[in-house]
Amino acid sequence: MLKTNISIGLALILFTGCFSLEPKLEPLDSKVIPLEWNNPVDTKTQEDLTQIKPSWGNFIQNDTLKKVVEIAIKNNKDLKIALLNIQSARATYRISRADSFPNINANADVSHARNINSANGTTTSHNYSANISASYEIDLFGKVQSLNESALQSYLSTQFAANTVKVSLIAETINAWLTIATHNEQLRLSTETVENLKKAYELTQKRFAAGVISQADVLDASAALKEAQINIISYNTMIKQDKNALELLIAQPLSEELLPKEFKEYENWLIIVKAGISSKVLLTRPDIMEAEYNLKAKNANIGAARAAFFPSISLTANTGIASKSLSSLFDGGAQSVWSFSPNINIPIFNAGQNSANLDYTYAQKDIALNQYEKTIQTAFKEVNDALATRATINEQINKQKELVNTVSKSYNLALGAYKVGTGSYLNVLISQRTLYSAQQNLISKYQEDLTNRVSLYSTIGGNEKVEDINKEKQ
Repeated sequence: MLKTNISIGLALILFTGCFSLEPKLEPLDSKVIPLEWNNPVDTKTQEDLTQIKPSWGNFIQNDTLKKVVEIAIKNNKDLKIALLNIQSARATYRISRADSFPNINANADVSHARNINSANGTTTSHNYSANISASYEIDLFGKVQSLNESALQSYLSTQFAANTVKVSLIAETINAWLTIATHNEQLRLSTETVENLKKAYELTQKRFAAGVISQADVLDASAALKEAQINIISYNTMIKQDKNALELLIAQPLSEELLPKEFKEYENWLIIVKAGISSKVLLTRPDIMEAEYNLKAKNANIGAARAAFFPSISLTANTGIASKSLSSLFDGGAQSVWSFSPNINIPIFNAGQNSANLDYTYAQKDIALNQYEKTIQTAFKEVNDALATRATINEQINKQKELVNTVSKSYNLALGAYKVGTGSYLNVLISQRTLYSAQQNLISKYQEDLTNRVSLYSTIGGNEKVEDINKEKQ
């Protein structure tokens, strides 16, 4: 009974492996990521994940923009490549995992031969055989297990890499659409300015014809008009380029119904993402998760490299039947054959190859660790930058509105004085250009507000997951 238990115990040790030689990963240094943001945030919504990490469907409130993003997610080539990378990594993991199980093969063989016998005659022989063979490497020191773990972590890393691509795609698509909206609004402003300058130019022509002003005022008015007309041409060109950029993202022509309409309701297009109190929310950001799993994969490779210093044992077994005739191969006339071949490989001298390979895996792990920490630090900076803008953007917009109102009054006064003959056209021209510049800057501030919301959505990490490509094919 004792011998039986010992035999069972030895078999379990042999076929399940004793231990893994992977080193344990140290906890993340608290200095790598500070606990709180550098800028004040809204503490009331820190527990509301729909405000901290909204999905793109909740983040976008404009129906037209939702349609554009939905098309981009469906068609974009970069996202499709990311999905195919997941499929490739999944297949690699399955290949690696298969090494943990015995390799079993079945084959059949037949041979016919004519030979010269002792009577100087010839005889013909026929041999038929069918057998099953199995081979298996006993994972005593966890080499196969470590390689399998590395493949698994690499596969998980590609999944989060695809999530990163999706968040970036959504952010780029939104910003491209917002750029069109901004340039459309600036085109509208330039068109209005041209209409006003046409009236001013006609007024100077009439006053010049009446001998009230010099030709210099007419030329100044004409130059201002042409400058505004050039702006219209420039904005039309930019809008065409903006559409080309968006079409590349959505991978299809951009129909008229997908273009942004009036800019008046811009404040309701996107929600404002709340960063919450703790910066630990960054640890679920997809690019950080990607770096973390890549670090785990490199760490698992160390276990495989360490195991290379120890003996490896493989078992090969073959069993089957053989017969001189095919009809008796599978009945009582067949002969049973078998073989069993254990093999042990002990590394003695390989010119330092194993040591060099182990050093390499340690270096790769240290690189992955530093990349992981750098990714976290970069993410923390990006969020802090976005929060810094968020803290002042509303005040900037309000001040810019006040500036536009003030300059608008100044322009109206200068134009009124010129019409009654008490002011110069130079004052009108200066006021007009100042007003136009202030109005353009106000539109740019609106865009900055929107892009800052997109930045907060993407830098916090979004809340997006790519769909399994295998499910999409079903």
